[in-house]
Amino acid sequence: MEHKQLGTQRGIVHYWTAGSGTETLLFTHGATMDHGMFQFQAEYFSMDFKVISWDVPLHGLSRPYAGFSLQHAGEDLLCILDAEGVQAAHLIGQSMGGYISQVAAFLAPARVKTLTAIGSSPIQASYYSRLDRWLLSITPALLRLYPYNYLIRTVAKQVALTQPAYEYALAVQKKHTKEEIANIMMAVYTGVMSYHQDIRLTCPVLVTYGAQDKTGKVRAYSLRWAAEEGHELHVIPNAAHNANMDNPQGFNTLLDAFLHRSAQNAVKNKK
Repeated sequence: MEHKQLGTQRGIVHYWTAGSGTETLLFTHGATMDHGMFQFQAEYFSMDFKVISWDVPLHGLSRPYAGFSLQHAGEDLLCILDAEGVQAAHLIGQSMGGYISQVAAFLAPARVKTLTAIGSSPIQASYYSRLDRWLLSITPALLRLYPYNYLIRTVAKQVALTQPAYEYALAVQKKHTKEEIANIMMAVYTGVMSYHQDIRLTCPVLVTYGAQDKTGKVRAYSLRWAAEEGHELHVIPNAAHNANMDNPQGFNTLLDAFLHRSAQNAVKNKK
C-alpha cells in the first residue's frame, strides 16, 4: 500500500491506499488499534476497488494530534476523500471506527454510498440507557486502576479470538501509554453522548458482529439498531470483537456480497 499524509490544523493524519477501482472503500479501525487491522481486507478488495485505510488521530503514526474527537475524526475522514479526489465512498468501521464513519455520514450523507459496522453500535445517545451512559462514563477512570501489562493483555484477549489477531492487538496497544488509552476512551464516550438528535443514516447499512464478541453490549445494540432502523444484520462465525481479523474470509465474503447487492439496487433505483 502507498503511504500518504494529510496535513490538518490539529496534526498530520497518515493513510494508505491500494488498488485503482472506480469504487472506493475506506476502512476505519477501532480504539487503540491502527490501519493494520484491515490488512486482510486491503489484500482482498484492492483487486477490484480502490482501498483506503488510515491511522485515526492519536493512533499509529497520526500523533501528535490536538483536540481528538469523533467529530474531528469524521471531518478528517472526509478530507482524505477530498485529497484522493473521491466524491463518494463505501465506509467500513470497526468499533470506534463505526462511530467515526457514522459521523462522516451525518456530516456529508451524499458522500457515503454504504456504511458497514463491525462490532460497533449506533452513535445516537438516545439508544443508551441512563445506566449504560454511567458505565461508559466511568470506564476511562477504571482503566487507570489496572496495571498496564494486565490491561493491554486483557483487552487483547477480549477483542481477539485467534492467535494472530491477539498478537496484533497486543502489539499495537503497546504503542500507547495507559493514560493515552484512557484519554482515547473518554473521547469516544464524549463523542457518542454528544449526539442527542435522532439522526438516521440514509445509505444502505450492514451491521455485523462476531459470534463471540463479549465487548460491552455490542450484540444487544447491534440487534436493536438493525431492528429499529431496518438495517441488514449478520453475525460473523468464529470471531470476537475484531471480527474482520479473526475471520477475514467470512467477513470479506459478507462485505463483498453486500457491496454487490447495494450496487445492483442503486442501478435499479435509477431506472
